[in-house]
Amino acid sequence: MKYLKYNSTNIFYTSEGEGDTTLLFLHGWGIDNYYWSNQFTYFRNKYMLYAIDLPGFGRSTSNRTDWTVEEYCNDVVHFIDNLRLKKVILIGHSMSGDIMLETALKGNPAIIGLIGIDNFKTIDVQFSQELMKEMNSFFELMQKDFKTYAPAYAERVLFHPSTDSIVREKVKNDFARLDPKVGMSSLIDVMKYAEQEPEKLSLLNLKLNLVNSDASPTNIEGLKKHCKSFELFEIHETGHYPMIEKPAEFNRQLQKVINNLH
Repeated sequence: MKYLKYNSTNIFYTSEGEGDTTLLFLHGWGIDNYYWSNQFTYFRNKYMLYAIDLPGFGRSTSNRTDWTVEEYCNDVVHFIDNLRLKKVILIGHSMSGDIMLETALKGNPAIIGLIGIDNFKTIDVQFSQELMKEMNSFFELMQKDFKTYAPAYAERVLFHPSTDSIVREKVKNDFARLDPKVGMSSLIDVMKYAEQEPEKLSLLNLKLNLVNSDASPTNIEGLKKHCKSFELFEIHETGHYPMIEKPAEFNRQLQKVINNLH
């Protein structure tokens, strides 16, 4: 467990393992690098593993006031360059799919592969006005009382009926502990960035690999339209956190993807 200093930011990270290929795990919104614990146990004898807490989340800190995908991309690029990581496979969950995408577009030669976890599911999907109104109303409630409505958001949309109660409580408690300013600012920016995803994906030269839950559909036609190359691997009957909900199945699927990348 270590910290990397970057300007006014202290990036907390864990590292373990061995091998000439590096797996760099990036967690999703509201959580931290703990969610990759099962993957560290499974992959540490095969690869060099790193998992960071994004600034403002977990044990990472920062004095900045803006929490954008682009800023998080700069954090990741600095991390890779400062630690001189080689043959890096970026593994980004949820909002970190956008951070992973933005980082890859920087053209860092150390990055050899991209694996998104339950993201890029709604490319070119048009949401109904009713749904958009409902989502906006919920976000307004979160802005007024984050510690109540952020966990309520998780309970409402992020779990599968089979999701274990321990996982549910872990996620909801992590959401409630998040600094509301960081939480709302980063969430709003990710929603804005989502509008750019089709264009950004069209610029991507690396293959996009996705390990997604099938609890909600991935719009394959949208990916076909905008991605030069992609492949979808699905996890059955799990919520938004397959790495902790079904770690054994998730690890097998992740290994399949990694095998194709090196």
